[in-house]
Amino acid sequence: MSLPNHLNETFSPEEIQFLVENEPIRIFPRITTRQMVRANRQYDEFDSNTAKQDMKWKLITMDDTSLNNMVAMKSTQVTLWVALILKQQAKCSIIAPAWLTVKELDRKIQYEQTHLDRFSEMPWNWLVLAQLLFNKAADDFHDPVHELRSRVQDLREIRQSKVLKGLQYLNESHLQLDNLSVLEINELRPFIIGVMDKLRDMHAAAHSGSANEDQDIDNYGDDRYVEAGV
Repeated sequence: MSLPNHLNETFSPEEIQFLVENEPIRIFPRITTRQMVRANRQYDEFDSNTAKQDMKWKLITMDDTSLNNMVAMKSTQVTLWVALILKQQAKCSIIAPAWLTVKELDRKIQYEQTHLDRFSEMPWNWLVLAQLLFNKAADDFHDPVHELRSRVQDLREIRQSKVLKGLQYLNESHLQLDNLSVLEINELRPFIIGVMDKLRDMHAAAHSGSANEDQDIDNYGDDRYVEAGV
């Protein structure tokens, strides 16, 4: 089954979110899944209630290296989708990325305003990750979420303005825009592809017209050469 044109040219929001949710993030688990090993052999035989307390939790997963080795309030790394599920069940706190603070976002905004010809370095998933954490883990931030939202929006608008100015350098084969996130590129992709296709057609037509003119000149010279009887 063929996809609609807009899905052939870009990722859907759901596809981008799927990619982002498979990235790692650090959490503080509120549960212990690591099996406790008793050092003293005299406790090898204990009742089932004690066994259940030691076992704590067992999470079903293909990769149990981190999930079934968690200790409560000891930071560990899991994929984002797992962290969001645990957060929803009140089984963890999510550690916000270092760049997602008021101080760091202010620094990024200042950089964007000072360097008009380049973009600040941000993670490829910064916009989507920020929105996911704002919506599902707002209580895990040290800074007020409304201030973080405001700065993320300011940063996005500044970068969008710079992208539009950068489009004047677009040609039929190349556009240099470093440090854009996947969502920013995804929003631009249909427009840029369309413009580059038009420029490529115009470039090819111009070269074709120039080649035809050169051929006509050569033919005209050959005709005069013949008429002169040379």
